[in-house]
Amino acid sequence: MLLCYAKDRQKFILCDALAVALALDERVATATEEEICSVETSGSFTRGQMVIRRHPMSTDSTTVSLVTALDFERCLQLIKDAFTD
Repeated sequence: MLLCYAKDRQKFILCDALAVALALDERVATATEEEICSVETSGSFTRGQMVIRRHPMSTDSTTVSLVTALDFERCLQLIKDAFTD
């Protein structure tokens, strides 16, 4: 997994690097799910966040592919290759 450590030794995942790896090679995604999603633009708690609409009465039919699993070794290799000759 692509983990980094902050100064306080907290672990975090390099989400942007994973997104770039996926954009470069879609085979990085090993599992996906089709979901109805929207971006919350008026809420006070989730403003700007993606909301997955799983309610059976949802009227929106637009779906997106959500990546639920990645080949982290492939991601790491793509990122290493980007910084080597």
